[in-house]
Amino acid sequence: MKVTIPKRIPPMEDIGDGVFKIVLPQPFYAPNNIYLYEGNDGLTLIDSGYIESIPMLQASLKTKGFSLNDIRHIIYTHNHLDHISSALVLKSYAKNVTYYGYRAMADGVGNYLESMLLFEEATEDLFHKAFGDKEELDRILTESRKGWRQFFSKFGETKKGDPVLRIDVAIDHNDSLELGGRLFRFLYTPGHNLYHITPVDPATGVYFSGDLIIANLTAIYSEMDGNLGDYYFTLSKLLEEPIKRMLPAHGSEIEDPKKTITLVKKTLSILEKGVLRRLREGESDLKVLMEAAIGKKVHNGGHLPTALGLVYSIIQKLVLEGQIRIEKRENGYEVFHIVV
Repeated sequence: MKVTIPKRIPPMEDIGDGVFKIVLPQPFYAPNNIYLYEGNDGLTLIDSGYIESIPMLQASLKTKGFSLNDIRHIIYTHNHLDHISSALVLKSYAKNVTYYGYRAMADGVGNYLESMLLFEEATEDLFHKAFGDKEELDRILTESRKGWRQFFSKFGETKKGDPVLRIDVAIDHNDSLELGGRLFRFLYTPGHNLYHITPVDPATGVYFSGDLIIANLTAIYSEMDGNLGDYYFTLSKLLEEPIKRMLPAHGSEIEDPKKTITLVKKTLSILEKGVLRRLREGESDLKVLMEAAIGKKVHNGGHLPTALGLVYSIIQKLVLEGQIRIEKRENGYEVFHIVV
C-alpha cells in the first residue's frame, strides 16, 4: 500500500495537558481519535487507526514537522481493526517503534487476518440470530461482506505488511512505564473487548478510555469478544479512579467522566428493563428488541453489529438469570420468550 498525501489533511490539534489529537476518518463506523504526546525521544501514540488511514496520519504529523519515523511508542487500547490494523503495515514505514498492548493480546490474536475472519464469522452469526426474513438477511450479509473484503484487500495491496500482530512490551493491570519521559499507568478494562486497556497519565489525570464509552453510551460485541459482566465491573472500578479528563477513541471528550459512567450503568439497567417489558407483551426477536432500545436509524452505517451485540449481551444475561429463554429456529434465527 503506497503511503501518499491525502486531499484532506486532518489537523494535529493541541487539546491541553501535553496531549495532541488527530481525528482519522475511516470507510466505516465513526472517525477514530488518535492521541499523541511529544516526548524526549519522539512521539508516543495511543492507537494508530485503520490500515487505510496511514496516509492521513502521515500527512497530519507533517503539519507539525513530524514524520512516521518520529513515532517511538504506540500503545494499543485493544485489537479492533479501527484501532490497530494500521500496525500491520505501519512498522514498515516507522522503523523505530515499540508496540505496547495487553499481555494476552499478542498470543490470543496471533495472525491478525485470521482473527478478523473469525470476527467476521461471529458478526454474521449475530445477523443470522437477528433477521428471520431471508431477503433482509441476504442484503445485510452482502453489505457486511463488502466492508470486510475492503479491509482484506487493503492489506493485500502492500508487500511490506506482516499479518502477525506484534506486541513488543506486554502490559498487565496496574503496570507503570516511562515512555518519552512521561510516566504512564495502565488499567485492564475488559467488557467492550477481552484485551481492552486504559492508559492513564497520572500527572494530569487524563484517562484514554478507548471504546469503553462512546457518545455517553457503550459498545459490547457480545458475540465476538465482549462481556456485559466484565463491563459492569470495569465501570464500577473506574468510578474509584481519580479521573480528571476522559478521552475516548470516538467522538468528543467526555465532559463529566464520573457522571457519564454512572449514566451509562443506569442506561444499561433501563435497556434491560425495556427488553423484559417488551417480552412480557409477547415473543420477540433481536432485531425488534434492538430497534425498540436504540432505534431504526442504526441500520444505516457501521453501527448495526454494535447495537445488536449490546442488546444480545443483555439477552444473554437475562437467559443466565432464568428470566427469558431462547427458541432457536431455522438458519440460526432466534426468538425470545419470557419465562413465566
